[in-house]
Amino acid sequence: MYEHGNEYVGTVFVLPESRAFELRTTLHGEPSVVHGTISQQLAARFSQGTADFIDPRQVSLQPRRVEVMTREIHERHRAPRKVFCLTRVFDFETSSNGSPTPATVN
Repeated sequence: MYEHGNEYVGTVFVLPESRAFELRTTLHGEPSVVHGTISQQLAARFSQGTADFIDPRQVSLQPRRVEVMTREIHERHRAPRKVFCLTRVFDFETSSNGSPTPATVN
């Protein structure tokens, strides 16, 4: 098994209850769709009771920069497969002083 993280830019759709995501992006000049699970830490941020709450309805409104962990699984007598896990959603918005603002939009 081999695991590495990649940053992508694209439209992210999240389903927090089932901890699933779909990312529409471009890989090597070709449109591509990456789907998988959401990490436990990021799924907690989609819960309304947290201080750093991210509204899942607002995430897909504009392209986002995200970090996705890719795990390549090699099993004996089976074809290799890749499993994706969304670990981080970066924010594009900056305030007037140049520091990043929270990823929520009210």
